[in-house]
Amino acid sequence: MTTSNKTPNLPDPVAIAAEQAKRINVDREQYLVGPLDRLILDSPWVTREELTAGLSAFHKERMAKVPPLAQYPESKPWVDHVLAVERELVRQAKLNDLEIALLRSLGDYTTFRGYVSARPRMIEKCRVAYLPETDRGEMHIKNVDDPSTFWKKSAPMKPSAWTEAPPLVWDGVGSGLHIDDEPEQIFPLPYNQMCFTYADDVPSAVDFLTRYSQFWGGQNIVLHDRKKRAVAIEKASRNHIEVFTDTKHGRAHCSGMACRNPKSTQGKYQLAKRDQYRTLFNVPDDGADQCFWAACDKAEKMLGDFIGQDRPIKADEVLKLFTTPFPKGLCKTGVKFHPEQGYGEFTLITHASVGTETERTNYRWERGDKPDLEWPTEPEVLVQRRG
Repeated sequence: MTTSNKTPNLPDPVAIAAEQAKRINVDREQYLVGPLDRLILDSPWVTREELTAGLSAFHKERMAKVPPLAQYPESKPWVDHVLAVERELVRQAKLNDLEIALLRSLGDYTTFRGYVSARPRMIEKCRVAYLPETDRGEMHIKNVDDPSTFWKKSAPMKPSAWTEAPPLVWDGVGSGLHIDDEPEQIFPLPYNQMCFTYADDVPSAVDFLTRYSQFWGGQNIVLHDRKKRAVAIEKASRNHIEVFTDTKHGRAHCSGMACRNPKSTQGKYQLAKRDQYRTLFNVPDDGADQCFWAACDKAEKMLGDFIGQDRPIKADEVLKLFTTPFPKGLCKTGVKFHPEQGYGEFTLITHASVGTETERTNYRWERGDKPDLEWPTEPEVLVQRRG
C-alpha cells in the first residue's frame, strides 16, 4: 500500500554527486557530447545550435518549478535532495550551465520545445517479458538493445548466494516521441526511486505512478510482485498512461517504441505526434522514420502474439524467441531498417531468470568485444539454490 507520510532515507547528496562526477570525468565525451551527437545523427536536418538554443534557460526553469505539495505530498524531501545533488555535481564535475543542462534536461527540452528527441529515439530499445508460470517456474527475461558505440563486455557471471526477490520488480524499455506536449509539471523528480519508497506491490505502484504520471514518460515498463501479480505500463508520453493486465494468464510484456493498441488514446496521440514531426521536418513517407516504426510494431506483435497464447508456455520457447535473430526472433544483429538510418542496432545482452522458490537458474547471452560483436553459441549459466 502507498504511504504518503513515510519519510525516505535518502543518501548523502555529496556522495551521490561524487559517484556521478567520477563517471563523467572518466569519459566526458560519452556523457556531455555523445547524446547530442546521436540526436543530430538521428535528425540531420537540425543543427547543433538549434538543439541547444534555450536549453540552459529551460533547465533553470524546470529546476525552479517545484511541484505543489497539496497535489504531490511526498515530493518535498525528494525536491530538496535533487537540488542538493545537482549543486554538488556542478561543483565536483566542474560543469558550466550548458553542460549541466545537456546532462540533465536535453531530452525533455528538445521533446517539449526543441521539436526533436535528445535520446536516440530512432533506436528501439529492448524487450521485457514476465511469465508467472512456465514448465520450470516463474520467468523474467529481457533483451537489451542499443547501438554498439559505447559497448564494453562485462565480467563473467560469478556464483552468488540465494537472495530473496524484492517485493516489487520493475523493468523497462525506451519508448519516446520526438515531440510531446509539455506537461504542467516539469521538475525532474526521481519517480522510480519514489515509487519503490512508497509502493511495495503492483497495485500500489500503479496507483503511485498514475498520480505522478506527468513526471515520467519515454518508456514502457513491466511490474511484478511476490504474489506474481504483473502489469505492463505504456508511457510514450508524459501526458498519457496506459496499464495492461493479462487477467487470464498473469503474464506481462513490453516493447521499445511501441503502442500495442493504436486505437487507444495514447496510441492515437503517438501517431499524431509522429505525423507532426514528419510534417515539420519534411520527412518522407518512405524514409527511415516510417520504416523504423514499422519494425517496432513488427517486433511488438511478435512478442505480444507469443505471450498472449492461450496455452502453457515452456521456458525454452521463451529463450529461443529472445535469442533468435530478427526478423524470425527478437535478437537484433546490427542490420539497419533503412539505408538512411543513423545507427545499426544490436541486442547486446539477453538475460533471463527462471525457477521456483527453492531453485533459480540465471542465463546471460552477451556479445563479444568490438569490432566483431560475436553472439555466443551458449549462454553463461548460474544456478542458485535456497539453503
